Amino acid sequence: MNIKLTALTAGILVGLSSTASAALEVPVPPTAPNMYNSGPQSPLLNTTNLSAAERSAFSLFEGVMQVVEAKIHATSCAAASFDVEVYADGSVNSNVPANGGNSIFNKIKVTGANGSQAPQFELNANLKAPVNGRGQQIDVTLASAGYLGSTRVTQFTASYAFNNVNNLFVTNSVNIAIVGINGTPDIYSGNVIKDFYHGSVNSNDREYYNIYDWGLQSVSKLGYPVNKWWQRSKTHRDDGVVGHTVWVKDRLVGASSCRITLDTTGYNNQSYFWQGGSIGDGKLTISPVAPSTPVNDSNGQLVWTGYPF
Repeated sequence: MNIKLTALTAGILVGLSSTASAALEVPVPPTAPNMYNSGPQSPLLNTTNLSAAERSAFSLFEGVMQVVEAKIHATSCAAASFDVEVYADGSVNSNVPANGGNSIFNKIKVTGANGSQAPQFELNANLKAPVNGRGQQIDVTLASAGYLGSTRVTQFTASYAFNNVNNLFVTNSVNIAIVGINGTPDIYSGNVIKDFYHGSVNSNDREYYNIYDWGLQSVSKLGYPVNKWWQRSKTHRDDGVVGHTVWVKDRLVGASSCRITLDTTGYNNQSYFWQGGSIGDGKLTISPVAPSTPVNDSNGQLVWTGYPF
């Protein structure tokens, strides 16, 4: 009996010792990206000179990405590619009666499911007048019901906002209707927060004229969160070379790994942002890959090396 009690006591002590050791192990949260190692970005990096055309184009890009995210949740992360063309000049109130609601300005068009020329859907941006010391709001809406591949898109409205120094972009007002696998529209909403910054503070370095962003967002259905995405982008302005923009989103919380890439080339200057279509390349792709998979643009050049970067 004493032998049994001694063995039992030893077992309990070993268990308590293991529990105590485990309690002493402090979990270490993931670190922030390297650009934040010293704290918030310096003023030279943290105040960008995004043009009105860029703000309009980036709002349209975000709208397209959110339509794709809703489609992925409503159906699946099946590999697909589409052609894209965007034209934005940043003109204020471009979609109000003066242009009949059908302005060619501040618009993005998605066509060509997996190489076909079938029409898909279009989004329009309506820029509000900038407010001194506040920033600018941009409303993005679906031009008319359309398709993303075989998935019908029946509604999209969003109100995006940039702050007054063009380094923060947010929305908590997005409504998307996608016809899911049951044949009825699924209603989605979303929240986005991200920051834009220059690539370098060295005025002799062309990297300074690249604009990056990093951010996170959630996708909700019927008011409840269902997916989380991580986003980053890089824009190279056309300073004697072709303008190039790459946006990438990876699903961090959801049913499976999934990546959305929007890669366009063409013009990006202070007057207008025109990429994809007949004047450049524009591709929207869906890929069932993990966030750690290296990102390559359409020219096969390495852009990022995965999560975290």
